[in-house]
Amino acid sequence: MASPYPYLSPVIDVTLAGASVGPFTARLGVTSDLCGKADTCILLVADGKGELGRAVRRGDPLLIRWGYAGEDSLEIFRGVVREVGLSDPLVIRGIDYNAILNHKRVRVTFEEETAAGIIQAVMADTGLGLDVEDCQLEIDCLPFFDRTVRECVDAVTELVRSETGEEILDYIRDGVFHWRKKDISGSPVHAFRMGVNIIRQEARQDGLSCMETLVAPVRHSEIIEVDGEKCFVVKVEYIWESGGRTRIWYEHIG
Repeated sequence: MASPYPYLSPVIDVTLAGASVGPFTARLGVTSDLCGKADTCILLVADGKGELGRAVRRGDPLLIRWGYAGEDSLEIFRGVVREVGLSDPLVIRGIDYNAILNHKRVRVTFEEETAAGIIQAVMADTGLGLDVEDCQLEIDCLPFFDRTVRECVDAVTELVRSETGEEILDYIRDGVFHWRKKDISGSPVHAFRMGVNIIRQEARQDGLSCMETLVAPVRHSEIIEVDGEKCFVVKVEYIWESGGRTRIWYEHIG
C-alpha cells in the first residue's frame, strides 16, 4: 500500500535468534500460501566477518515485520531457521511453526470423538495457541500409528470434507494454529485501485487473479477490495530489495 504520508519510507524489522539484522538484510522473500503446508522465507544478510553465520543455528527463531517508518508494522513471518548457507551475503531459509507439526508424531487411536476434538487433542502439546472451529462430525474410529501431527490434521480435514462437503482450512499465524471453515463474510481490510496502488494486475487460468503493489498490510485468508469488488486472498508474496513489493493472489467473491 502506498503510504498516506508520502514522506514515510518503507522499512523492515528482522529479528534472528534474538538479534536485529534488518539493517544488514539486502534482500528477503516471504511466501504465505493458504493452499501450501507452511509459510517460508529466504534472507540475504551481509556477514563480512562471518560472525552471524557461525552463530546462527537450525531451529533459531526468526521474525520478520514490515511497513512504513512511523507507522505500525505488519508481521509477515514468524518461524525458525531451516537452513543456513555459509557465505557473504549469508543465505538463510526459514519455515513457519508448521515445522513443529512435521516433527511431532502421534501414536493413538481415537474412538467416537468429534473432528474438532481430535484436532484439539493432536495439537495439544505443540506449544501453539488453538483456534479450532466447532465441528460435531463424530468419527467412530481413527487410528494414528506413528503419524506426524501434520498428517493427522490433514487426515481429519479430508474426512470432514468427504463426509460433510465442508472445506476446512488451516494455517498458523501469530503463534496460533487456526482450523476453520473458509470465511468470506468479513469486511475488506484494505482497498486497491488500478492507477492508485496497483502496479500491475493479471488474471490467471486457475481462476485466481494476481496483482503487484507496494508494501501492503495484507495476509492470506483476509478480505480485500479490488477496483470496488470484494475478494478473498489466497496467497501473498512479500519481496524486499531496496524497497518492498507485495504480490497478492485472490479470488473474486462478489
